[in-house]
Amino acid sequence: MAHPRQELQARAEQRMALRPSMLQSVRVLRLSAADLEDLLEREAEDNEALRLRSDFRSARGRAPDREAGDRHRLMLESRPAPEGGLRAELEEQLVMLDRTPGERAWIRLCLDSLDEHGYLSTSDEELLDLGLREGLGADRGALARAIATVQGFEPRGIGGRDLVEALLLQLDPAAPDYPALCRLVEEFLDEFATRRLGPVAEALGVEPAELERLGGLLRNLDPRPGAGLGGETAARVIAPDLVAEPGREGWDVRVEGSLLPSLEVDPASARGAWPATLDPAERRWRAARGERARALVEAVRQREETLLRVARAALERQRAFLERGPGHLVPLSMGEVAERLGLALSTVSRAVAGKHLQTPTGIVALRALFQVSGGSEGVATPGELGRAVRTVLGDEDPRRPLSDEAVARELAGRGLVLSRRTVASYRRKLGIPSSYRRRRA
Repeated sequence: MAHPRQELQARAEQRMALRPSMLQSVRVLRLSAADLEDLLEREAEDNEALRLRSDFRSARGRAPDREAGDRHRLMLESRPAPEGGLRAELEEQLVMLDRTPGERAWIRLCLDSLDEHGYLSTSDEELLDLGLREGLGADRGALARAIATVQGFEPRGIGGRDLVEALLLQLDPAAPDYPALCRLVEEFLDEFATRRLGPVAEALGVEPAELERLGGLLRNLDPRPGAGLGGETAARVIAPDLVAEPGREGWDVRVEGSLLPSLEVDPASARGAWPATLDPAERRWRAARGERARALVEAVRQREETLLRVARAALERQRAFLERGPGHLVPLSMGEVAERLGLALSTVSRAVAGKHLQTPTGIVALRALFQVSGGSEGVATPGELGRAVRTVLGDEDPRRPLSDEAVARELAGRGLVLSRRTVASYRRKLGIPSSYRRRRA
């Protein structure tokens, strides 16, 4: 019979073994094909246990242009990165904090969940589920404190749940312009970005010259505070993730340029076949690198499998769209597909986000297959849209009010695709203040 201490250690090791695959699956699923390629290249450069075969880029018909990519990254860098990258800098800030082991575990879980922009876009429910699996419990208070800690790290904006919150975190609450800047970010970001300044100045009650001054302050903010976690990718032509083609018995769907055949884990790492003279610390380090590589390859496999399942389920309903065009889309929500496939709604939403489908008539966003009614968002009645926005806001945690962008994401997960600007418009019509004002109420 195993000693209780040994059993506890075994369970802890099992939880740690789960962690890489869970986190990698969440990250990889939401990436577009182009971003996934870039991630794999960075991982292969950093981890010798992951190998990319010579045909890696040619699998998707594109040759690497490292020189151009390097020039692009250098052009976009706005500040020097510390040795070891931003992730190392964040870890250094954590080390300096006086926290219990449990608190540190929650903070690290949040840091590990940051996306390539530095946003903590993973929902609280998913983070709590990860915490539960790692033996931290489903402690909402501990999670909230961990998020608040991460959002206090440098660079400012890290840990924001979306673009709006990342910008708000960079503002100084003690500054006299704070209320006006908050309103600009919360309510008029789209108008400001497209230079529709007249209505914005009128709504804020300021002169155009004052609005220009405020805009100058906004332009000093970083919309992607976590760029050092990943790296910028050069602008490129949209490449499809999936291809739909007519087959013998209907429509065939396949992953375009599957990357799996081009990935492999170093054989020695896979077998744990290292020299007998290797010291234990080096063995553990190499084993961890091998596990990280295996988790990433498995995440890519799961991504392709999930993409195929979701696309096939959607296209079974949207066959008329493939054969006759966009005017023949039928009502379909992500929730319906999630229920049919036995997947979480958030999984379907990630599988759809940023993905594109090649059809005989051209490339379309996979999200276009999901409509609350046939056609565009405008086909739903204004009353239905307003009720949907009110429902989401009515369910929010009062301690963490949802931004308009977060509401738009939630609605998209329910199959109702609205822009952030449209959400803001309906929110104002409903007489609901911005998340900034709800937070301070």
